[in-house]
Amino acid sequence: MMKDLTKTASPARVLLDSNLWRYIVDVGLQGRLLQAARHGSVVVQIAPAIVYEALRLRDVPLRNRLVALMTNRSFHRLMPEAYSETMEILDEIRRLRPGWLRREPDLVFFNRSRSDWSRKMGGFWVRCANSPGQEASYVREMEGSLLEQAGQQIKDARKEMLDAGWKSNLSLSEIRASPKHPIKGWNGERVDAWRLESLVGTTYALSRPGHPYRDWLHPFVDVDRGLLQSSAWVEFWLHAVSVQALPRQWLRWGHSFAQRFRKVSPGSGGDNQLFSYLTETDRVITADKGFIDILEVCRPSAPCALPVGQLVPAGPEGAEATIAALH
Repeated sequence: MMKDLTKTASPARVLLDSNLWRYIVDVGLQGRLLQAARHGSVVVQIAPAIVYEALRLRDVPLRNRLVALMTNRSFHRLMPEAYSETMEILDEIRRLRPGWLRREPDLVFFNRSRSDWSRKMGGFWVRCANSPGQEASYVREMEGSLLEQAGQQIKDARKEMLDAGWKSNLSLSEIRASPKHPIKGWNGERVDAWRLESLVGTTYALSRPGHPYRDWLHPFVDVDRGLLQSSAWVEFWLHAVSVQALPRQWLRWGHSFAQRFRKVSPGSGGDNQLFSYLTETDRVITADKGFIDILEVCRPSAPCALPVGQLVPAGPEGAEATIAALH
């Protein structure tokens, strides 16, 4: 049978780092970016994490210009990373531990929440476009001191790794770890480090009211009746789950581990969020050399294909280079 030569390949998906949106707004190239998104040969993606970073800005005029651009419907809007990460976890629970699932999930709440992010008219994106100040206030109230705590955790983790004598030239596939104390469900052998970090991080998130992980997963899995303290939960994370099924968990850990050998910057936490989106893009453009370096550190060991990383200059030159790259 002859191939259908009339079919064309899907346009490449391109994710822009937060610094590029700032450069483009600073030099007034919003119109050219919109033109590239509407009529170019690529799909320009926007991640909620990038919008949240803009909403945190104290410079109100700059914040409003950035949010107005980011919420334009010319860009392909991605779902929050917490949604995508928890849906991967839910799929693994369905595959490995179906007995943990609720008989009657709360789909009313779940569908309403998912629609708030995915709908084109109304929802998160329209609220940001129409009332950026109100959304910014909500973000500050919701996050509180979490960002400061996350930054301090990154600094503490970096110091811990260096004090312990970890080498930065190790392949990520070689990194093993053990719980500090024996816990039920662990077989006593060293495990891939991402498993231990995911166990600790996910357990904390699901036990914290208001955490996005809990909001997305709790409608399907009751985490308040001892599951998070059970040996089955430990065994699930340390020995059962497949890394190929949870690539975002691995990427979060891979970035976090590689970052520990580098100077901590205010954007380190945001970069970790952005790594979660690398499973659903073809090219990521940034002016942050450290981001590209960590991407290449992760590439040989990653459980999924990673996008091409493209480094552009900072400032006005970076804005021009980004527009050119989209054409």
